[in-house]
Amino acid sequence: MVNDLNKERYSKFALPLGKIKVPKYLYIFLIVLIILILIISGFYFYLKNNPKKTTTNKSVIKNEGIINKTDGLVDKSNSDLLEKMSKDLILWLEKQRDDRGVYSENEICENGVCNGNIQSNRSGFSVLSGEVRYEKKINQHIIDDLKKYSDKDKVQVIQSNYLLCNFLYDIYNYPNASEEAKNLTEKICFDSQYEIFNDDYNSIYVQDINTEEILNQNLSKLERIVDDKEKVSSVASDNFNILNKYGYYASEFATRYKWKNKEEDYKGFLVSVNKFLDLYGNKSSQFADGEVCSFAWGLADIGEYKNLLKLRDYGRVIYKDEVSDDKIAKMTLKQALTCGLAANRFNDKDALDKLITKTISAFYNKEKGCIGQQSIESLTNIYDVKNNGIFLFLLNSKTFKNE
Repeated sequence: MVNDLNKERYSKFALPLGKIKVPKYLYIFLIVLIILILIISGFYFYLKNNPKKTTTNKSVIKNEGIINKTDGLVDKSNSDLLEKMSKDLILWLEKQRDDRGVYSENEICENGVCNGNIQSNRSGFSVLSGEVRYEKKINQHIIDDLKKYSDKDKVQVIQSNYLLCNFLYDIYNYPNASEEAKNLTEKICFDSQYEIFNDDYNSIYVQDINTEEILNQNLSKLERIVDDKEKVSSVASDNFNILNKYGYYASEFATRYKWKNKEEDYKGFLVSVNKFLDLYGNKSSQFADGEVCSFAWGLADIGEYKNLLKLRDYGRVIYKDEVSDDKIAKMTLKQALTCGLAANRFNDKDALDKLITKTISAFYNKEKGCIGQQSIESLTNIYDVKNNGIFLFLLNSKTFKNE
C-alpha cells in the first residue's frame, strides 16, 4: 500500500517517456541563425585581410588606379615612399623598350589588356636624365643607351617636340660626367631636328635677321602682356597645336645657346619667343601641356646668361603666375610635370612639392608603379614613357623642403 502511494506521489513529477516533439519554426530559426553567423564571420575575416581601398580623382583628365592622396607637402618624411616609387618606376620603364633596345612611346591598356613597345626616337631622354638623378652618377648603362641614340643604324632621325636638349644638358652638366658622356649628349642634341614651320626655319638658320630688333619686339610684347595685361594679337586656332610648341622651343634654344654659344640658336630663341607671345597674348588661347612654364624657363635662362634682366624678370613673373595654387589644382598631367621641371630650375621648393603631390594624388597608378591618364575619348589608359621619365627626375630632384 505504501509502495503504491509513493508511486502515485512521484509519478506526478516524472518526465514523459519517448521523443520530445520540437515545433518546426524552431528548426527554421536555428538554421537561419547559423547561416547568419557564418556570413558575418566570413565578412569580418574578409575585411580584416582586405582593407578598403579608396581612390581620388581631381584632375581634368580622368584616370584609374590612383594611389590615395597624400596630405600635405612632399618632404623628407615621405622619403621611403618616394624611394619605393622610384624603384617601381624604374622596373616599369625597363620593360618599355622596343626591339632596338630603345625606350618606346607608351603602354596602352584597354579592358585589362596592355600593349606597348611602340617605337619612338625621343622618349628616352627624360628617362636617362631621371636615372642619373636617381643613381647620383652616370653609370655605364646610361652611356650604352646614349650610344644607341647616336647610332644612325638604330635611330635614324630624332625630331624634338619637347625638352630634349634640356634633358641631355642636365646629363652633360652632371658632376661626374665623363668626356664620353659629354660628347654623346652634345652630338645627340645638336643633330636633332625641330617640328617648326618652314618659314621659321629659314628665318632662324638661313636669313640674316636683326636680333636686336626682334629682341625689342619681344620686350615690347611682354610689357604689354605682363605689365599692362593687354592682348597683343590673335592667332588662327588651326595653327595652335603647332605654334604652342614654341613655348618649349624657347627653353630648348636657350639651352642650346648656353651650351655652344651659336648665334643661330639665339635667333631660334628670339623667333620662338616672338611666335609664342602671339599665342600667350591671345586671351582665348588655352594651354594644357605646360608650354607656359617652359616658355618662362627659357626667358629666365637667356635673361640670366646674357644679362638681359628685363627678360629674366618677365620669365619669373610668368612662371609664378602659372604655378598658383588654383592653377596647380586644375593641371593636367603634362602641365604638372613641365611646371615641376621649371620649379626645379627656379629652385622653387614649395611649388615643386605641391606639383609632385598633385601628380601622385591624381595620376599615380599604385598597381602598375607608374603615372598615367585615361583618354578623354575612351576608357583607354595611357602610360607615357617620357612622362614617367620626368616623374622619376622630379622624385629625385633633391629639393624637398626639409633637406
